Amino acid sequence: MTDTYTLKLNDGRTLAYACYGRVEGKPLYFMHGFPGSRYQAALIHEQAKSAGIFVVAPERPGFGKTSLMPKRKITDWPNDMCQLADKLGHVRFGVLGTSCGGPYALACAHSIPSRLNFVGVVSGMAPRQDAAIRKGELPMLKALFALARIHPWLIAPLMLIDRVMFMRDAQKAVKVLAGMLSEPDRQFLASNTMVLTRLGVSLKEAYAPGICGVMQDAALIARNHGYALEGIRIPVYCPS
Repeated sequence: MTDTYTLKLNDGRTLAYACYGRVEGKPLYFMHGFPGSRYQAALIHEQAKSAGIFVVAPERPGFGKTSLMPKRKITDWPNDMCQLADKLGHVRFGVLGTSCGGPYALACAHSIPSRLNFVGVVSGMAPRQDAAIRKGELPMLKALFALARIHPWLIAPLMLIDRVMFMRDAQKAVKVLAGMLSEPDRQFLASNTMVLTRLGVSLKEAYAPGICGVMQDAALIARNHGYALEGIRIPVYCPS
């Protein structure tokens, strides 16, 4: 488990983050999935180190050791990233969003393009207003985000059950969730103990402060993200 660092933001909140890869490498800010934490980027530590990339993995408000931010918006995130980059001395940096971290990476692409030298999205969560986007989604996720869109407290029972599972036995909880995935994903997790362990650590830490941050994040992902994709004027890489 890597060291945890914190930054006192201008509004008094605490932003927690961890670092991976090569310290002297090119900076890449990693936006974790849902739920997730600063430990999720451990999954790419070895690859980043080999490629000469310095990965900075911040936690969103209410996850892990980052302060909850009442009434926050996805479009608040780029300002937090600029403050973190200023602290670390990164005039320009890259952003990579995975799953529900995708909308946050795109918010940076929309709002602070002059600070970015790379934007990538891996398996990103698209805006959910279009029914075609939701087609084929896992039933549990579809129900979760549909309820969160109405009101975040509607998903409290689901999130409480999830939290109990991960706080009690994180690796076992990952195996339970893997049962809802596709067969190739299940086989991959079954054969890769390192990935299973790191996922468990990340998810357990996400729930450490409770479920308020998780519920808030689900509602934000389920609703309008606050920016138009057409307003992004810099390249965004989405590997297939």
